[in-house]
Amino acid sequence: MFVKEARSLAQLSHANIVSVFDVGEVDNLPYIVMEHLAGGSLKGRIERTGPLKAADAVRIAVEIANGLAFAHSKGIIHADLKPSNILFDANDHAKIADFGIARTPKEDAATPELYATAMYVAPERVEGKHASVQSDVYGLGLVLYEMLVGQPPFTSTSAGVLMRDHVVRMPVPPSHLRPSLPKELDTVVLKALAKQPNLRYQKASDFAKALAAIENIDKELATTRVAPVMTEPIADFVPTVDQSPVVALLSNYGQPIRRVFFAFMAALPVFALMVLASFGLTTSLAAAGLVAIVAFAGQLGVALAVAWAIETVLIFLFVPGLAVLFALMGVWVWLRDVRSEQAIMAMAMPVTAPLGLAPAFILTAAAIDGLMGVITATWGAILTVIFAIAAGEQSLGPFVQTGFTLRQETLFSTLRAVDTKSALIGVLQGRGSSFGDVMNPETLISQMAALVSRLVGADVAALATVIAWTIAGLTVWSVTRMLRTFFDTLLRRPKRWFSLYVAAQFVGVMSGAAILYLLFITWGPLDNAAGRPADTVLLVAAMVGVAFATAFGVIIGATQRPEPEEEAAPSVAARRLPVR
Repeated sequence: MFVKEARSLAQLSHANIVSVFDVGEVDNLPYIVMEHLAGGSLKGRIERTGPLKAADAVRIAVEIANGLAFAHSKGIIHADLKPSNILFDANDHAKIADFGIARTPKEDAATPELYATAMYVAPERVEGKHASVQSDVYGLGLVLYEMLVGQPPFTSTSAGVLMRDHVVRMPVPPSHLRPSLPKELDTVVLKALAKQPNLRYQKASDFAKALAAIENIDKELATTRVAPVMTEPIADFVPTVDQSPVVALLSNYGQPIRRVFFAFMAALPVFALMVLASFGLTTSLAAAGLVAIVAFAGQLGVALAVAWAIETVLIFLFVPGLAVLFALMGVWVWLRDVRSEQAIMAMAMPVTAPLGLAPAFILTAAAIDGLMGVITATWGAILTVIFAIAAGEQSLGPFVQTGFTLRQETLFSTLRAVDTKSALIGVLQGRGSSFGDVMNPETLISQMAALVSRLVGADVAALATVIAWTIAGLTVWSVTRMLRTFFDTLLRRPKRWFSLYVAAQFVGVMSGAAILYLLFITWGPLDNAAGRPADTVLLVAAMVGVAFATAFGVIIGATQRPEPEEEAAPSVAARRLPVR
């Protein structure tokens, strides 16, 4: 491969391709003498400055396209185009580097393995097809997308998930994530990222011409374009460090607060279940502390996995059938690459709801993550209602109703947990006589039948609770989005003042809390439910939620950082995956 790269580069003498001056060997070690480029890589530039100006991104893309067009004219396909392979000279001209896996169509027919970075691989390469000119066009489309938005269209820590996304998932148009971009750029980028090669630009030069044809690219739009879907209402609205001293302060000191928050939320369900299972205060604090320490150390995903495993075992002590479902949900969360912070907030909601903090979590989730936060709130509502029904509660704190007329026997019986725990210890000690009694199939079936019966027989108040939580989250997202649009339009692209950011957060959160409160005091299924807390209790819980969500929403939103991406993702061999 080393010799092959040297031969490939030796054929390519172009202003936008790194030059090769000499190739040789010393003590059986081959070397290449290449052009020294002092400007660093495009990857480093994006990491330092974030998204580039539209005009700069288009200029760089055109230069890359010109270099690719020349390579293609020599019958060479790069096949691994990504920001780390784009370097800059002293005059800031872009040059393509790393032709280490460059191939000719003839060579590719003989060795059709996929050897590329999963985050930047073309769909047809995932399916085991040959690299082509259109594969490089797709790669350039990905590079341009990252220059405009600050991140690739598909991000995941799993190579398999990334490859599946390239084949089946449509990228979000750049202007939906960065509303100041001209809509014409969406058309060009999305055509370059078409799933079928024949729907893309057929030559790199065609790509360059399409970019050059966009007028007034150096003038980003003065107003925010209303997008059909804006998943994160505060995205690109949080001031940067150099624009706000408050954000600079949060950047220095906000991360510990953020870590403490999510560490506490990850540990809280573990602690509550262990106490409920009669493990003792010391043991419960030790297990919860382990999860919290791992989370605070920055390994939030590991902490979530550990907490999920512990909670699965604890639920098994009460209701084994429900533990199996809980474990399957964990596998689904892992396969779907759900963000750890979202999963932690949803898992904490059943524990915090009895404390009156349900509004706080609903509003915070929606304020931080927009539509994904609304999904988190809905997910948390379902888990909270299921837990309340299994516990036989009429009401699980403010803003949670099951519709039960009378309190029923709980499925989370401490005696049951103690018996199961003793049986498991007996098995480990070679005394398995009582385990069969505890794990009696009839008992397990009766438990699940009781849970299903309760879920089916629960009043519409349980469903109304989930709907109310979802509506409150949607209100936060919608109001925050509208305020952002209003500020950008009225003030003609303000300097993203921190006060406007806080105002948008506060008004959105306050609106969501008001809607949630009004639904619970006026909507029949909720207002007339047995055991509903007094209006004053609901009002206090809602106001506490507003204060909590505003404070933590601002801190968490202002300290949001993109997940670190490896400079070189693991190479993967071509194989036909079940992605269709």
